[in-house]
Amino acid sequence: MDLDALNAAFALPNVLRFVEGQGGLTLIEVDNGLARATLTAHGAQVLSYRPAEARDDLLFVSERAYFAPDQEIKGGVPICWPWFGRDPDDPERIIHGFARLRDWSVPACEMRPDGAIWVRFGLADDESTRALRPHYFNLWVEVTVGATLSVSLTTRNAGDEPFTITQGLHAYFKIGDPAQTHVLGLDGCRYLDKAADAPPDAAGVQSGSLGLEAEVNRIYESVPQCLTIEDKALSRRIRIESHNSHTCVVWNPWIVGSRSMPDLDDEDYRRFVCVETVNAASEVIRVAPRQEVRIGAEYRLESL
Repeated sequence: MDLDALNAAFALPNVLRFVEGQGGLTLIEVDNGLARATLTAHGAQVLSYRPAEARDDLLFVSERAYFAPDQEIKGGVPICWPWFGRDPDDPERIIHGFARLRDWSVPACEMRPDGAIWVRFGLADDESTRALRPHYFNLWVEVTVGATLSVSLTTRNAGDEPFTITQGLHAYFKIGDPAQTHVLGLDGCRYLDKAADAPPDAAGVQSGSLGLEAEVNRIYESVPQCLTIEDKALSRRIRIESHNSHTCVVWNPWIVGSRSMPDLDDEDYRRFVCVETVNAASEVIRVAPRQEVRIGAEYRLESL
């Protein structure tokens, strides 16, 4: 991307600037008095967010993460689209779709009246995407950096035939200690268990809060709009308010999983939990011709 052109169009002195990051990726650095944040046009991904009064970042990014074209970045808030998990048409394709591997355009940035910074990323179909899925589309990711962090993904069907998608905001939240971390709000929700040692089609119903004592890889159904991560080690709560999502994924790879992934440190399972706002499993979204669908989440840090 042309950094000079982007800065000429959108930079705000001491508030927003475009810079070249690791691997040559285009980064957007925000410091607006309400929060500091780093975004990247690669995958339209939020990499960090720290409110002005917070001691620690909301998000986790692995020190071994890949910062390179055609690679996913392990951490932050990756965009999963047009399939979440395995592609139902070809399970051998890249997990979680191709949107997080692409360089998105940056058609708009602005400061809102309350001082928050709003950034819009865009992606459209091309020959390579139509080779994977023969559909015409426009995507927009909108990020608002203020006293809270908001992320949304809008899909427009630009063609004449309907198509279906699954999708998600695969947020990696920083934690201080898994033994002192619980996910609240899922009590009574049915889940599909996708952990490595779970039998095929394993399912259950959540009882009480969800602790982190082993690998967790669950798709929860009929979830409430608001969930909370309670982290006593960092003395904070993370409030997650989801929009147009009735399924949620909670994931922590635990010891074996961390050691098996080259872009995670062996001990990284101690440092994050993913609580993901998704449309997945039975929640398949149909997008009619010339219509739009949207999924989003707002994240808020609170002290314990």
